[in-house]
Amino acid sequence: MRHLLLLAMLAAVGGCAAATETSQPAPADASPEPERAVLDGMGPIVRGTDDAAAPAAAAVNRPPAPAAPAAATIQVDEKTRTVHIPVRLTGARGVVEWLLAAGDRHKASAVLVTDRSAGEVAAAMARVGLAPGVRPEPVGEDRATIPQGSTLTVTVIVKDAAGRPTRIPAGRLLSRQSGGEPLSEGRWVYAGPQVVLEADAEINVTELSGSLATTNLRDASALIYWVPAPGGRMAGDEAAPFVLTYYPSNLSLPEKTESCDLEIRPAGGP
Repeated sequence: MRHLLLLAMLAAVGGCAAATETSQPAPADASPEPERAVLDGMGPIVRGTDDAAAPAAAAVNRPPAPAAPAAATIQVDEKTRTVHIPVRLTGARGVVEWLLAAGDRHKASAVLVTDRSAGEVAAAMARVGLAPGVRPEPVGEDRATIPQGSTLTVTVIVKDAAGRPTRIPAGRLLSRQSGGEPLSEGRWVYAGPQVVLEADAEINVTELSGSLATTNLRDASALIYWVPAPGGRMAGDEAAPFVLTYYPSNLSLPEKTESCDLEIRPAGGP
């Protein structure tokens, strides 16, 4: 019994000593613990990292975009040896060098442009039996030889909003004066594409230049050349006339044009 009382007294003394140590103030040089703010009723704030993936956007039901209309293609009638090329009137003013150019690169100096390439046009010409001719050659600074090849009949077919066609000889879209009278005499000559050999490869220069039907005899890459009648050329060597300047003519065209084609066939029919 006496031993039990002694143990109880020792435990009480130890507990008081521990309590005394715990209640002692902290030394002056001890660093205070950082304060922790407690926000009642609020959960922890979570911040994402910079490289965290953004949540996927909700799928939106949208109707599919309408498909772009297919560009009109070249029509070939091998029986009548006729080629129809879809073209657009440019409304160009001032000096023009092309009746027809491929693409919009020469739009400012062409009467007509087409979305079809020079290669496509040349392939269509081959299908109706047109063989390449002899290209013009520059002579001096302002002349060129006359190209040799098949003579063509080239007609612009314009349809109005009601589908009524108007057929116009292509030369009448050109004039020797700005806004002047249409040309009356001359001919279109087919020379074919200009192809050069580079190492073992063939390069279609006409495909690169986009020159389809030109009024410039010094253009080395055109498919078709306008050759004015002898009376329409300036004085000079008839075999190498001066290169002339042309403009769009004052010819009236149907308003609200719905479509426009350039019809090409050998002169004199099949």
